[in-house]
Amino acid sequence: MKILGVDSTATAASAAVLVDNKIVALNYSNTGLTHSQTLLPMIEGVLASSGVSVNELDYIAVSNGPGSFTGVRIGVSAVKGIAQPLNIPCVSVSTTEVIAKPLANTGCYAVAVMDARCNQVYTAQFDCSQGFERVTSDEAITIDELGAQLMNITKPIVLIGDGTRVAYNKLKDIVPDIRCAAASVVYQSAADVCAIAADKILSDESGSTAPHDVLPNYLRLSQAERELKKKNNN
Repeated sequence: MKILGVDSTATAASAAVLVDNKIVALNYSNTGLTHSQTLLPMIEGVLASSGVSVNELDYIAVSNGPGSFTGVRIGVSAVKGIAQPLNIPCVSVSTTEVIAKPLANTGCYAVAVMDARCNQVYTAQFDCSQGFERVTSDEAITIDELGAQLMNITKPIVLIGDGTRVAYNKLKDIVPDIRCAAASVVYQSAADVCAIAADKILSDESGSTAPHDVLPNYLRLSQAERELKKKNNN
């Protein structure tokens, strides 16, 4: 099975190729350049490095959100543009799941946190004590609300994602036994997009979809939409 995985939902972007359950190539960039500049060249490069052509791909997987509105749109659009002409099946993967995946089987209670600005995070919680089990749905909530949710967790809590530091600084004196993930895994990777997609395909958990059925998951309105709604309600 050959899978191309793509993630551009946060500041970092990456593309990876999985062949028979092994990551054979990974391109990663966290330079601050816009994903419209970097993502397609990264995809071309990772395919070239892996020796896998687009025509050989069995699936294309993408983080479809939550995350940066622009980043989510770019990733989903790129994948649909590649997959549609060749009718390659696609797999949508939650960004929070991709973020937390490196903590699987580590004995902790993983909390994926993406910085959504204005004291808010995109978040979800996973029990990683013996495997990788989702506990909560993806949410857009304040850091204070997240802290209230975590107060009664008895396992060691590990924050992971680009919102880790801001969330930790606010919760460290409130939530017991909370810590930050290692810097080497705090940002999500397309390698985990591939791994999660492969698990879903093999377990038939959610299966794949046609390219046109891949949709972004924003969780909340954009700032422009929120301001317009606020203006119309006044």
